[in-house]
Amino acid sequence: MVKTPEYPIVCIPELVKEKKQFTPFVFPSGQGDAPIGVSEGLFENVLKHYFGDIVFPQQVMLPPGHRLPFTADFLIVEPNTGLHIDLEVDEPISFATGKPTHCIGEDDYRNKCFVDANWLVIRFAEEQVSSQPERCARFIAGAIAQLTGNDTYRRQLLDVEKVTPIKQWSYRQASSLKKKEYRQGYLRERKN
Repeated sequence: MVKTPEYPIVCIPELVKEKKQFTPFVFPSGQGDAPIGVSEGLFENVLKHYFGDIVFPQQVMLPPGHRLPFTADFLIVEPNTGLHIDLEVDEPISFATGKPTHCIGEDDYRNKCFVDANWLVIRFAEEQVSSQPERCARFIAGAIAQLTGNDTYRRQLLDVEKVTPIKQWSYRQASSLKKKEYRQGYLRERKN
């Protein structure tokens, strides 16, 4: 039986894993104009608090051979190595279309494009960044420390608990969550 993927989802380029090269083959080409979700705006505040000016929202990356770029929800650039982290916040239902999104396998090609450009990809479920933003920051800081040896950010978050994993959803599961208004529930909790 195939195990259901769990958030956080991490895709590590081979050269980064082997600690041979951290800088990307394709650099960002500016800020995009994709709509920013409610949870992303709140999460940005947490990211800026712990990581400061190495956090860049809505950064565009154009993979070789593509006409249209991808926009990272957040880019974090580790200052010592230049490691680029595509940080994504995945919601089960798109507010724009009302349809299931980020279902199992749906982002595989996109992840591959970032990994092929030598970017680390970390994907969180929107529910995680809404209910446990500091834990998500701890996860990011731990990944930076493990891959680059830069322990600066991890030390700030040692007292924070580990992020609780959340199973990625299928199209059918996301449709069921929509009927139950699950997303609205955790977003309402965050506002309170």
